[in-house]
Amino acid sequence: MIKSIGKELMNYASHNKLNIGMGAYFGYDTYSEDRNEGHGMAYSLADAALEAALPLISMPAYIAYETLSNADMFVQGYDSMEKWSRQVAREQSNRAFASAHFNDTEQGYTMRQRGMAIAQRSKYNMEQAMMGNEAKYMMR
Repeated sequence: MIKSIGKELMNYASHNKLNIGMGAYFGYDTYSEDRNEGHGMAYSLADAALEAALPLISMPAYIAYETLSNADMFVQGYDSMEKWSRQVAREQSNRAFASAHFNDTEQGYTMRQRGMAIAQRSKYNMEQAMMGNEAKYMMR
């Protein structure tokens, strides 16, 4: 009976080397983080022991524990993603023709050039008229 338990433990250890390595790393990392955050040694050791033992017991249990203990980070991430989405939508709605696609043709290009030429002539004519009116008043 004792030999079979020993064999099972050895078999368990050989098949779960990855879990053992991950548990050791997670435990050390948790202990270091807790101590850097100013927690006491007893709290840090208890938290590290939990982090080290869960991957050995069951990886799905460890993943569920981590997911639940870090749920606030998921909520903060979702909130910031929504805020960014609203900001982008607001910026896009303020731009004229943001999603429009124009096919430029030679005829359209020529029409725009003619329109600009008419606008420049109009501005020039207005300036000439203003200067003529000023000259009339200055000659009196």
